[in-house]
Amino acid sequence: MARRALVLLGCGWIARRHAVAARRLGVPLLAASRDVARARAFAREFGAVDAFGSYEAAVRDPRVAGAIVCTPHDRHLADAALALGAGLHVLVEKPIAPTLAEADRMLGAAAAAGRILMVAENFHFMPAFRHVHALVASGTLGRLRELHLVARGWREHAGWRLETETVGGGALIDGGIHYVHNLRRWGGEPRRVFALSPPQTVRLSGEDAIDLLAELPDGVVGFLANSLGARGISRFQWSTVTGTDGTCFADNRGRWVLTRGVARTRLRLFVRDTRGHEAMLRAFDEAIATGKTPESDGASGRRDLALVLAAYRSVAERRPVDVEC
Repeated sequence: MARRALVLLGCGWIARRHAVAARRLGVPLLAASRDVARARAFAREFGAVDAFGSYEAAVRDPRVAGAIVCTPHDRHLADAALALGAGLHVLVEKPIAPTLAEADRMLGAAAAAGRILMVAENFHFMPAFRHVHALVASGTLGRLRELHLVARGWREHAGWRLETETVGGGALIDGGIHYVHNLRRWGGEPRRVFALSPPQTVRLSGEDAIDLLAELPDGVVGFLANSLGARGISRFQWSTVTGTDGTCFADNRGRWVLTRGVARTRLRLFVRDTRGHEAMLRAFDEAIATGKTPESDGASGRRDLALVLAAYRSVAERRPVDVEC
C-alpha cells in the first residue's frame, strides 16, 4: 500500500462519521484505540486495513500519511503532537483545543514539523453553508445587516462530556462552535461579544445554553443562540443572513437554502454529502498531496476558539468583552 492511509486516533461516535466518508472516497484507514478490542471491532465494521491498541504504534505505521484526532478535547494537543512528531499531517476534531495556549502549542508543533494542521470543521464544507457564503461574497443579499444563528433543542450528555476539565466548557465549545464558525465565515471577524447563559436544566459540567450578541465589521450585528436544554423545540430550524437586498434562510441540517430578495425567491436543495464530511476529508487528502494550506486550517480553528472563550468570559464577567486575536 502506498503511504496515503489515514489513522483514526479514537474509535468513538465522531470517528464513525470519518470512517464512512473515507470508505466512500476510497481512502484507506487504520483504526487505533486504547482498547485494542474496540479498535478491531471498529476495523471490521468499517473495513479498516489494520487496528491498534496503541496510538504510539499506530502513528509510526509506514502506511500512514495523516492522522485524524477523534479523542476528547483535553487530549487534542497531546495526540496531535504525537502524530506530528511521527511526521504525520493532522486533522483534529473541533474545538482545536480547550485553551488558546494549547492551540498555539499545536500550531507551533505543526509549523516546526512542516506538516498540515487542519481542524475538522465539517460545517465549513457543507454544500448548503458554502452556498450561503457564496451568496454573501457575491453581494446577492446586498450589504450585510444582521445574522441570526439558532441551534436549540434537548439533549442529555454522558461520559467525558460531563467533565469541565475535559471539555473546556459546555454546549458552546462542543457543538455550538460549529455555528461560531459560520458566524465568523459569513459575517467577518467579531470585534466584541456580549453573552448570557440561562438557568441550567441539563446535567452538564459547563453551560447547557448560551445567547451571544456579536459586533461584526461595518456595524453588522450577529446573534447566536445555542442550547441543549430547550424542551419542545422543533428540530426543524434554520439560520438567517439578512442584507439590504434580501435574506437567505439556511436549514441547519444542510438540506436547503431559501433566498428571498426584492426581485425573486429561489430554493436550493442539497442531497449529497449534506453534512460535509466527504468534502472535508477530500480537502485534507488534497492538502497532504499538495502541501497547500487547507480551508479550515489550524489558525481558523484558533479564531473559532477565541470567540467561544470570549463568550465564556462575557458570561462570567456579565459585560461585553473584546475577542482576542
